[in-house]
Amino acid sequence: MENEIISENIIGKKRVLIISYDFVGQNMAGPGIRFYELSKILSAVCDVTLAVPNKIDIGTPGFRSFTYDLNNYKSIQKAMESADTIFIQGHLLYYFPYIRNFKGKIVVDLYNPFNLESLEMYRNENEAERVRIDKNNLNILNTQLSIGDFFICASEKQRDYWIGMLASLGRINPYNYDNDSSLRKLIDVVPFGIPANAPEHNREMIRTVFPKIKAEDKIILWGGGIWNWLDPITAIKSVWELSRHRNDIKLVFLGIKHPDPKLPEMQKCIEAINFCKELELLDEYVFFNEWAPYDLRQNFLLEADVGISIHQKRIETEFSYRTRVMDYIWARLPIITTEGDSIAKLVKEENIGEVVKYENAQNLARVLDSTLSNKSLREIYKRNLNKIAPKYLWQNVAAPLADYCAKSEPAPDKKNLFKIIEMQNKKMINLVKNNIEGITNALFITDNKNRDAQYIGENELGKVFFIETNPESEKNKIDDNYQGTISRIKNLILKRTSFDTVIVNNAFQSLTSKNFYDIVNIINMRLKNDGILFFSIPEKKGLSQLVNISGKSFDNRETIDNFTIEYILKNVGFDIIEKGNYEKSDEESDLSKAYSEIGEIYGKNELFELFEIKMKQDNFRSLKLLSKFDILSSEELNSDRSVKGKLKKYFYSLTSLYFENVRKSFNEVMKSINNNIHLQINNEINELNRKNRERLILIYFNIFKQLMFEIKNLGYDMNELKQIISNLKTGTEEKAGIEDKIDLISKDFDNIDKLIGLQFTSRYFLARKL
Repeated sequence: MENEIISENIIGKKRVLIISYDFVGQNMAGPGIRFYELSKILSAVCDVTLAVPNKIDIGTPGFRSFTYDLNNYKSIQKAMESADTIFIQGHLLYYFPYIRNFKGKIVVDLYNPFNLESLEMYRNENEAERVRIDKNNLNILNTQLSIGDFFICASEKQRDYWIGMLASLGRINPYNYDNDSSLRKLIDVVPFGIPANAPEHNREMIRTVFPKIKAEDKIILWGGGIWNWLDPITAIKSVWELSRHRNDIKLVFLGIKHPDPKLPEMQKCIEAINFCKELELLDEYVFFNEWAPYDLRQNFLLEADVGISIHQKRIETEFSYRTRVMDYIWARLPIITTEGDSIAKLVKEENIGEVVKYENAQNLARVLDSTLSNKSLREIYKRNLNKIAPKYLWQNVAAPLADYCAKSEPAPDKKNLFKIIEMQNKKMINLVKNNIEGITNALFITDNKNRDAQYIGENELGKVFFIETNPESEKNKIDDNYQGTISRIKNLILKRTSFDTVIVNNAFQSLTSKNFYDIVNIINMRLKNDGILFFSIPEKKGLSQLVNISGKSFDNRETIDNFTIEYILKNVGFDIIEKGNYEKSDEESDLSKAYSEIGEIYGKNELFELFEIKMKQDNFRSLKLLSKFDILSSEELNSDRSVKGKLKKYFYSLTSLYFENVRKSFNEVMKSINNNIHLQINNEINELNRKNRERLILIYFNIFKQLMFEIKNLGYDMNELKQIISNLKTGTEEKAGIEDKIDLISKDFDNIDKLIGLQFTSRYFLARKL
């Protein structure tokens, strides 16, 4: 049943928000079943909340649930803000595009290649509409593949397909490869599963719903919906073939009315019903059930003799994973399926049924006839089904997903790229921590609590009290002179005890001298002596300033200048420690270290920063051995003119010449050594520079790739806003949708600006209370 969202998480467990695009309840299709069962499995290792678009009328053991509104993009925002990981699938990003800005980890379920399904689903639409749908599907998929930290799919064949798409978007890169060369930590296989409890027959269903089916009749079960990419016509033709010599064969379609009204009626379903009428098979040999409740479907399965999954030869077939077949495995129901997909391969390899050719009614009829007539063959299939069934229990197939969610690490490429931005955003925290020790409590004044709270580590600033200058709960617009805001802040601050530090981060769009003086005086009342004040003022630049699409009034000309800020701070009783803006960073800062980590792809011990080694020829003193050896000009040798004295002088001259040559030889050797050292150092510097250039190219490639992605998102949102405005003219759209979309577009501009500058653009002042 539906539960309230509880803010406190289960101690020691990661918070996981599973957002189901499909209905979850007594009546649900494959995607809804998948989300429901995975919620139960993950609840064993995580604190799970399941968000669904409908009111849940089925038990939710081990996890919480709530209903969201597809027409209100903020209806899941609160739950997202408290989650460590979100789990998404399908077209959810179409309704909630701001999910792409989620700061935690994103798991994307690629179980259903809906872009391939749509090619067949909308085949009868006009060409322009089909192209529009296909483009939107591709946009949604590209967004999912760009923002995901971990991906799951249904089969190894699907995994090959998705790896190709990930590679085209630059996600198969050195960061993710070095983390796991098999890429299993990026994308792994989690097929559809089966419940651990064996199905129990507790109610007669088929013969109760369809009284014309007799007890001795053999039942062929089509265990799911009829979609445009499936082939019910061949199945019906095969029953017609059998009906000419057997009257005990009955085909039952388990569900033709999808519980989700958003989905269009399938043309193939209409064709199947009309075809049965033409052949006079309807309600005689072929029966259509509206939908089977989830807790009663096992009765349909256990009352059937064989289960079929028949499809056409389409590209969708090759990458599909038929969920209905997993129910057949659960009920140990022999399987007859068409060739061409991963299920057909499983059926053939494990000998759990028969595989038939595409669109061949005679082949299918012969196989059905022989299988239904041979009880021993069906028993063989059932014994083989018993052997493989444990492999497909939900707790087994979901193991890769459970392992990831329990640890919940971001993808290495996303982590490294956005570490630069996060490091800059944490600059205000680091500035405060570096100038005060033993922080026990802090006051944080901001225009966005959720944005800033993520930059504060656990116990990093002690107990933190947040004040938002413009929380969503305040519907009335605050007047331009900020008096309403200042009065509210004053009341909230004076209710608290003294603070070790106060951080005011981009809390005010613009400030006059009087506004700033009032705010600083209020803060001064509760800031302890020697306490630290960090105050930042945003400066609109780039696209945000040029377009100002959010409609918020902002004019840099009305903002207080630096001289006045310094004068007021000193006048109130503060000593300015540091001032600057977020566009500057020191070479020794953590930001530079982040660049180093991102560029480190050639080896952890190699240098990243460019450097200069001062080792020049003129730094070496020339060695002048014996250059001042004056023994030959000494008085003793010059005054002795005897033969003995001349010989003595001769030998001294010879010795002196020898040592002079030694000196010259030594100097030449040292010069050669010095030249060799310079040559080696130059070669090493050139090699380091080459590697640095490659690293910088890689960094900027990722930055501009992400920038291109954000610009494309902006384009999508602008197109959707255009569509909303067009609908508004025809009276089919609520005005509230425009405001929501404008907020999202404003966020797109902010993302682009941050990527261009890799930081927030804000002036800041760090001051100590005297």
